[in-house]
Amino acid sequence: MNIFKKPFFLFILLSQICFGQKVFKIKEGQLEFVNLEKGVFVKKGNSYYEIRLQKINDYEEFAKDSKYELQSVTKEEIDAVKKDSSTIFASRIETYDFKNFETKKFTTINDDNNYQFYKYNRNFFGIDFIKDSIHKPIKGEIFHYCILDFGNNKKIIYHEGGFIIPTKEKIIFLFKEKDLAAAFRNYKISELKSLTTAEIFSTETSKLRLNDGFYTIDSLKNKQVKIVDIYNENAVNKTFDSIAFNDFFIIGFQKGKIALYNYALQDLKFTNLKAVGMERFYPSLQIIDENLLRRINLIGENYRPGDIQYSHDFSNYFDSYNVEFKIVKEDSSFYLYTDNIFSLVPSLASFENRFTLFNASKYETLEFLDKDASITLNSEMMDYNVKFPIMIYAKLKNGKYDLTTIEYLGTKNPNDEITTFNNKLPKNLDAIEVISAQNYLIQKNGLCTYYPIMKEIKYKKLEPFQGNFARFELPNGQKGWLDLRGNEYLDN
Repeated sequence: MNIFKKPFFLFILLSQICFGQKVFKIKEGQLEFVNLEKGVFVKKGNSYYEIRLQKINDYEEFAKDSKYELQSVTKEEIDAVKKDSSTIFASRIETYDFKNFETKKFTTINDDNNYQFYKYNRNFFGIDFIKDSIHKPIKGEIFHYCILDFGNNKKIIYHEGGFIIPTKEKIIFLFKEKDLAAAFRNYKISELKSLTTAEIFSTETSKLRLNDGFYTIDSLKNKQVKIVDIYNENAVNKTFDSIAFNDFFIIGFQKGKIALYNYALQDLKFTNLKAVGMERFYPSLQIIDENLLRRINLIGENYRPGDIQYSHDFSNYFDSYNVEFKIVKEDSSFYLYTDNIFSLVPSLASFENRFTLFNASKYETLEFLDKDASITLNSEMMDYNVKFPIMIYAKLKNGKYDLTTIEYLGTKNPNDEITTFNNKLPKNLDAIEVISAQNYLIQKNGLCTYYPIMKEIKYKKLEPFQGNFARFELPNGQKGWLDLRGNEYLDN
């Protein structure tokens, strides 16, 4: 081995798009050998060089400033590469149309530890672990890839896990991971007609999720938005007024129309969607299709719990922040007991734990009367933050109900802002029921609503929320769906 620093030459990778795949041209020298451990080697004149490629998983740098180096190597090093049985000589590499990967699946054939390899989307390959024929495949990894074109019809695939090389005998998979390398020595090829839910599902959301790494939302001059990859190529050939997304779905809104995609960038092709509702932790989506509420999976079919093997890990979420308190009635007056009054009534600061509730002489009971209670002020896991002031309800001595606030009751002389907020809350209600944190089903004069989701008391009937949507009927018989943001979707 030469102990002196070897000379190297720096070159820019010239790129083009071919069938949606990024192709980088390497024009210096002729491809001679590919060895997973030792590298890719070319011959230029009478000298050999190792090609030093940028790491393909450093997405931003790889796309922005794609370069490679020609590092000179000694005769002894080349002789060692030639003698290595795992080295693939350029003479074995044949022309191959990599577009075929869009319709092919490669499944290993072993006694155990079997895998399947396929094209996940235009920028990534997917690898799934297959335990047995009964279990669903479990996504192992997704690999960003590109094609390296050395000229003379010599092309190979370079991806995060290694190389794919078409030879005269078969396609050779070179993986850095030993289990994969051993497994893919034997495989069968089958037709890939469409991806299943399990094959589309991936926990590697940092690679796929919009604005996290590889894909981003780009704004256009006409205020439209589109999805592009790190190469600034369109990932989806549509533009939208706005885009929403989570770890599993992409939702495009355009002139009242809704388009749904998974991260395999498949258009789920619904034509009559009225609304969608995301589910934070699960690979499913609620939709209103025509007039029906459905829950769909990653390929747009009705969701079934057995579609995939998945259990969410909540370990990264902070605990909820709760405040404990109790409201009691003593000698016709109401008192609040808590060790954390500032969290309930930010305008108050005290080391006491017993507080008189004012402006309450007309009330018979308050919502939390004589109960040990707590209010969740914020919960990262449930994506919830309380909006101050904190609402509670009270039963009047005449049998009716008011919505009021702890801040209004806890302040002897509430300021105009607190008073105005309190006075705008529904009063003299016929009935009231807690449905969730700071949300109430209220009734008055034969009509009802979910307050404050929909502040107008207008519905003849309201059914319980099914996730993101609740069924309603108006006094005129018109039916529809109400979402958690107060939007209505009327039946056709």
